[in-house]
Formats: sequence, C-alpha cells, structure tokens
Amino acid sequence: MKSSENSPKHASAKLDSAGQVPKAKVWIVLRRAYHSLVGFLESGITSRGVALSDFVVLEVLLHKGELTAAEIAKKTHLAAASVEITIVSLREQKLIRLRSHAGKQQSKPSFRLTERGRELIEWLYEGHEKDIASLFDVLSNQQQFDLYQSLRRVGHHAAGRRAVPTTSQKGGLTPWQLSRAVEYIRRQAARPITISEVAASIDLSDSHFRRAFKIATGLPPHRWLPSVRICEAQRLLKEGVTSLSEIAIETGFVDQSHFSRAFQKIVGVSPRVWQRDHNLQ
Repeated sequence: MKSSENSPKHASAKLDSAGQVPKAKVWIVLRRAYHSLVGFLESGITSRGVALSDFVVLEVLLHKGELTAAEIAKKTHLAAASVEITIVSLREQKLIRLRSHAGKQQSKPSFRLTERGRELIEWLYEGHEKDIASLFDVLSNQQQFDLYQSLRRVGHHAAGRRAVPTTSQKGGLTPWQLSRAVEYIRRQAARPITISEVAASIDLSDSHFRRAFKIATGLPPHRWLPSVRICEAQRLLKEGVTSLSEIAIETGFVDQSHFSRAFQKIVGVSPRVWQRDHNLQ
C-alpha cells in the first residue's frame, strides 16, 4: 500500500528563513530512519536464530565465494578480531570450512561455505530480502528511485570529504576496545586469566564487558580464549625454534596432547601438518 502525499502524517517540514528544510533536520530524520531500518532488519536476522556477525560473514561468502579472513574483514567492515571469533563459531557449527593451500608458504588459509552453510544463508537471505522489500512498500517506484539517487549522491559526497570511522553495534565493544581486549588476551595467553582481568584492561566491569563482547562478536569471551592461544601457537610454529610440548605450555594448554586436539579442532589440521604445509619444518 502506497502512502498518500496529502496524509497528515506526511505534513511538510518547517522551512527556514531561506525557504529550505534545515540541514540539521534532514540529518536527524535520516539518522532516525537509519536506526529504525537497521533495528528492524537486525531483529529479523536474530529472530531466525542467527548472530548478526555470523550472518554478515555467511552473506559475504555466499556472494563473493572463497575468502581469507583478511578479505572477509575488508569486505564486511568488521574488525579483524571479530572476524576471527566469528570464523571459529561458524566452523564449530560446520557452516564454513577451511581450505589450506599446501606447499605455498606465503598463502593464507581461506574459507568457504559448507553445503549446510549455503543452505542456511540462502534461506536467511531470502527472508532478509523480503524484510527489506517490506520497508519500502510505503513508497512508489518513482519515490524509491529518487531516494536511491539522492542517498547515493550524499554518500559519495561524504566519502570523498572524509573517511567515516567504523562504529560498534549498539551496546557492543568499539573497535579499539575489542582490539585492546584481544591484545591483552594474547599477551597473557601462557597463564590462566579471568574475564574480569580482560574487562579491567579496557576499564569496563565484568558484566558490562561480557555483554558488550558477545554483542560485538556473537560469542561469549571465554569461548574465544582457545582461538587466541592457537594464534599465538601458530606464531611460534612459524618461528620454528620451539618444540610442540614447549609451545603447548607457553600458550596455556595443559600438555601437548591437549594442545594438538584444540589446534585440530580450530585450524582443521594437526600442528605438525600445519607447519609442514606452510614449509615451516
């Protein structure tokens, strides 16, 4: 159903002395509309039982095909740390799989959808497109085209003047908070650490940090600790001077067996195979 131009709900905005709509008013209306649209679409995604970060990564893999973690971060504008966490979650759910490029020292592992992952994101995206379409039913085809052209021009103009910094999801950690928390975890990987310690490193309470971390990444912080330790282990494997048993202890695992099981689960291959495939042994 299309809206009526003469409806009282669509009364003209108050003009300024120059007979124009105040620019600040335009911005306020645009901002409010944006938050309303995003809120509606995000609720549609989460109501289908999927974390927002999971949806974003699955969507880009659906449309762009196989990508490395760095490419996913670039195309989705998610923080690199958030992408790493999401990849761990999606692999645990068997929605994406790792592809290692054996024998290529400089190549980085890439990720692709599993059959299960493709079926899920195709179903989700179909519903997402319907949600988007329903938002614009209030506009005629011409109004939708005019809106598209206007917003496109404003967006290009803003992008050309100044880069807009990435912001966190509402209630989540900002990119700098997430980055600092992850760095703290990495530095302390060799010893048991508490969530309260990590929260204190960015001046947040334990409860606030737990909520904000999960909003930003889709995972509770304690579930990401193993992946941080594995990243540190990969760094040591690349150096090639530390034994597997020593790496296990230095990265906070009980023993080499515990380390190898965790490495296999997260990376998809054993530490020795990973080291061999990257020509590091």
